[in-house]
This record gives sequence, structure tokens and C-alpha cells, in this order.
Amino acid sequence: MANRHLPGPSSARRRALRASTLALALAVFSTPGVAVRTSTEAGPSWSYSGETGPDRWGDLAEPYSACKTGQMQSPIDIAQARPLGYTPLVFQYRSHLLEILNTGTGVEVVTPPGSALLVRGSAYDLERLEFHVPGEHHFNGFQAEGEIQLVHRDERGGYVVVAVPLQTGDRENRILSRILDYFPMTAGERVRHRQVGINPLFLLPSGRGYYRYTGSLTAPPCTEPVLWYVMSDPLIISPDQLRRISEAIGFNARPVQPLNGRVVNVMGR
Repeated sequence: MANRHLPGPSSARRRALRASTLALALAVFSTPGVAVRTSTEAGPSWSYSGETGPDRWGDLAEPYSACKTGQMQSPIDIAQARPLGYTPLVFQYRSHLLEILNTGTGVEVVTPPGSALLVRGSAYDLERLEFHVPGEHHFNGFQAEGEIQLVHRDERGGYVVVAVPLQTGDRENRILSRILDYFPMTAGERVRHRQVGINPLFLLPSGRGYYRYTGSLTAPPCTEPVLWYVMSDPLIISPDQLRRISEAIGFNARPVQPLNGRVVNVMGR
């Protein structure tokens, strides 16, 4: 595994990461009109705070009821994991033209057909990339500075999500920089660029170990079940890249949900 494995940071590093994440969140929430943002998609509006925040999602509409009553909700705190033999995740991602949407509760990179995740012979088509600040999944109480979620679906509509924790370091990620150059800052804004291409493969960490568990979507309608692969190594990005993501999306991390007896497996390479 890579040296930047997430679950075991030093106390000093943990305090520093939490401090930087808090500072980013405070900077965003001090901007008028950003603290509470609602979805532009069809359905009742929801947000990450106040009367339409995560603790109220399940009461906003019947289609969101799983947010309150579901027993396999995400994200979770990965405190214990059962080792299993390593099964590689085969990422068959293709380069594509850049299309980005600011939904009002986050920013998504829309991916056209052609990219897929293969798991034990089954193909899951990549639909979109979502950005979260701070990270939604926790690692024995430690919360990453951010998280990219690559959302896939199979031909029957089943969801598989790959979560990539983000950690600031001494280098920029070039593909992320290309995306951030065109990041939409206004709710409902959509950007299409015919001369800018990206490949999501370069938004994955070099270490390919992961945690696996069954959960849900982390935002309404909180659909379950969803098969989650949470990468155990982070993607290193620069502090400025994290700041630019935060400026566009604000705070959009759902609190961790009860495990309810679910087993989390870890597969190291």
C-alpha cells in the first residue's frame, strides 16, 4: 500500500487536516447566499443545513423516506474492516469532452457512454463524478479533506460508487486543474467545452486497495442498496485546488450513518 494510507494519520496531521477543512468551510459559509443551497433537479428542494438539511431529508417527501428509514445508509465511519483476498477493480475509462453541471448542492462532471468499471466480469457504466467537501466517509474517526465519488450503474439500474478521498499535498493533479479551470460557480450553470478533454482514470490514486460495503446514495432519495468501493489511499491535490472546489460547492457532506451490523471488507494490494 502507498505511504499515504488514510486510516492511520498522526494526531498532529489529523488536527491539521481538520483545521484546514474547518477553515475552508467557514470561509465558504461567510459568503452571503452560499450557506444553504438547494437542488435544481426535479423534486422537493433539499440542502445540507437548516430546515431542508440531512436530518430532515426523510420528511421532505415520500420518495426521500429511505433517508430516514433505510438500514444501509451512507456514508459510514470505517472503523473496522474484515480482510479479504484482493479482487482488482478494472477501470475502463475513456477520454471525453468536458461537461460540468452545478446542481446547487454540488458540482458534477457528466460522463458520456463508453467508460465502465468491471468487477468480476460485470460492467458498470460511469455516469458522473461528484465532488464533496469535506470527505463524506470517515476512517476510524478521521475525515478526509474532500472526496470524489464516481457513480456507476449497470444495465439493470443498480448503483456502484467508487469514493476517492482527497488530501492536500505538495503537488497539483493536472486533470483536476483542467476541470477546475471551467468549474461552474452558480447553481444551475452548465459548462460544455468542445476543446477540453479529460480522462477520469487520472483522478484515481496510484494505490488500488479499497474498502467494500453495501450502502446507499449519500443524497436524496438515498437509494439503497448501493455497492461502495472506498479507496484506502487518497488522491493528492494542492491546497489551492481544494479551495477552488470548496468555493464552488460549499459544505456538502452528509453526516456518517449507523452501520447497523453491516460488514466492511478491506482488500489490499
